[in-house]
Order: sequence, then C-alpha cells, then structure tokens
Amino acid sequence: MTGGSPAEPPEQLGIRRRLHRLAGPSGLIAGLAIDHRDSFRAELERRGIGGLGTPELAALKRALVAVLAPASTAVMLDAELGGDALVSGAIPDSIGLIMPLEAQGYEALGDGRVTTLMADFTPARALAYGADACKLLLPYRVDHEPSAAQQDALVVECARACHDLGLPLVVEPIAYRWTTETEAAYGDQLAGLVTGAVRRLQPLGVDLFKLPFPVAGSAAVDGPAAIDACRTLDAACAGTPWVLLGARLTADTFVAQVRIAGAHGASGFLAGRGIWGPALGRDPDAAAEIARTVCLPIFERCRAAAELVARPLPR
Repeated sequence: MTGGSPAEPPEQLGIRRRLHRLAGPSGLIAGLAIDHRDSFRAELERRGIGGLGTPELAALKRALVAVLAPASTAVMLDAELGGDALVSGAIPDSIGLIMPLEAQGYEALGDGRVTTLMADFTPARALAYGADACKLLLPYRVDHEPSAAQQDALVVECARACHDLGLPLVVEPIAYRWTTETEAAYGDQLAGLVTGAVRRLQPLGVDLFKLPFPVAGSAAVDGPAAIDACRTLDAACAGTPWVLLGARLTADTFVAQVRIAGAHGASGFLAGRGIWGPALGRDPDAAAEIARTVCLPIFERCRAAAELVARPLPR
C-alpha cells in the first residue's frame, strides 16, 4: 500500500488510515491474536479443563485481553467469545481492532480445504463494533489448484466487501500438511508453499499479510536459509506489508524469528497462543495474574525485538 495523494479516493484513504491504526507510533505492529473460538475451547480441553460455557469462556478471554491489550498496538478479537472484552472496554481506544470473517472449521474439496464465512458476521458488523480491519484465515496449498482457486475467489469477495467500507483486509494463508505427507517432506516444501501462496494472493486486494516463518526445523532460527527465505518472502509480498504469526513457539524461538523476519521485511507480529497460552485456566482472576507475571513479559520481549529491526508500514 502506498502513501496518499490529493486525488486519493476516500475509501482508499480510509483503508490506509485504518491500517496505520494497527501500528504504534513507530509504524510497527505488535499484535495480540486472540480471536480463537473452537480452538480456544479445544486448548482448554487438552489441558483437562472442560465444561466451560460461553459466559465462562468469555470471562476468561476478557481477563486475558484486559492484561495484554494495553501492551499491544492491535488486538485480533472475535465477537462470539470476545464481545464481552469489547463491551467492557478491555481494549483501550488507542489500540487497533481486527475482527475475523471466517467460520470455524473448513470444508473439504477433494484433498484440499476451503474457508467458509460466518453467516452472521460481515465487514459491516465488524465496522459497527469499531473494527479497524477484518481478517480472513485461509488454509492454502498453492499446489492444489481446485482449492486454491476457490480460496482466491473468496479473497476477492472479502476484499471488495471490506474496501467498500474503507476497511483493510488482513489475510492469513496457512500452508497445511497433507495427511499423507511426512513432516520432513512438508518442512522441505514450506518456504515454497508460503511464498507461492503470497505471490498468488497479493494482487487480489490484500492489505496486510499475517504469515508463518517460512522455514521449519532448526534452520527456522539460525543460518542463511532463514534469511534467504524471509528475503524471498518479502519480495513475493511486492510492497504489501506483512507480519509474523506466532505458531505456539517458545518465547526464545519466537523472539529470534521476530528479529530475523523484521530485519528482512516484516512490519512486526500478531501472536496468539504462544503469548497467552500459559495463562489458560478455569479461573479468570488466576488467568489474569499469570498473564501479568508470565505472558506480559514475553509479549514485551517480542515487541522490543520488533521495534529494533522491523520495517514500518508504508505511508
């Protein structure tokens, strides 16, 4: 996205201004991703914490957001479990808000996966909540044409709907592993899958990419392969800004990835369970205390790393 001009259409001006609301004064994004719904419930159940209803889940999410949002530049939050956090003012007015459009779960198209949209939540609803952007998560295999073509069409549809309202669209393509694919084979292909998805999606109206680190395994935090992959990924973005997603990594690993990605084109990060995961529990007050003592310092380390090297959003 380029800077404004006297002839810039109002909708484009609105997109650019709202995109910059996701960043801090330095133009970098230090984002908290907590728009999880089914996966939020599943994560609790994996820890032996079941039986929580929607009110209890919403209270837990509100407690986490209240602690972590003030340290962020943007929060990615849903309406279903995050509405209480929005209504309660847990997100300060100065913090950008990104809201998801995709439904939970995916439809299968042969051996591929395709995204479905929530029937009752549109960009207009997001705007009514005060959102500064919408997000679309895409399972995406560039080497599977039937599903990739359907995902492309969905990006065009969502970009048009968002842009008509002056809202930017954040796209998160996830290069998932086939059930028949070994972890090693998937890791070998990861850089090409991520970069290929970005090259294909970039012209379709994406305003910000949320991307995985493009190298798997031990090379993901050290060595020339990681640097080369990030440079190639940045070139594929062709001027569209991108941020790094968290992928539930350890704090040290993610901080290292933030540094590498930021030094080679990323404009920051949007991190989820790797940040707030340690605080998940049944009691919101206990969760808030763990968020303050454990999660917040991790988040602040990530933000400090990004501010040292990351590329500011273009004006």
